[in-house]
Amino acid sequence: MWWWILHVTGVDNVSGPWYGFWSGFGSDLGEIAIVGGLISIYRRHNCHVKGCWRIGKYSVEGTGYVVCRHHHPDEAPTHHEVLAAHHAAKARRAQAAATQAAQQTAPKV
Repeated sequence: MWWWILHVTGVDNVSGPWYGFWSGFGSDLGEIAIVGGLISIYRRHNCHVKGCWRIGKYSVEGTGYVVCRHHHPDEAPTHHEVLAAHHAAKARRAQAAATQAAQQTAPKV
């Protein structure tokens, strides 16, 4: 029985020390690590609602929950709302840059 376990795992020195292990059973360790990593990434980014399989990308304001679009309590923004928010942010950034430039060029008393 012991010989069989050694042979199946590749440790019985068939072609040299450890060759059988790394070309047989030991090569599966990398595959197990890859599958385990993918499972942990999925579980980390999964929707926090129990039983939901979707990827959670949206944080719920005031909580630590991350949920999918299906379970998010707010409505999805429209294209025009996104553009308006973008233009408002650009205007604020330009206003802040102009204010900072005016303060740097003003003579100091």
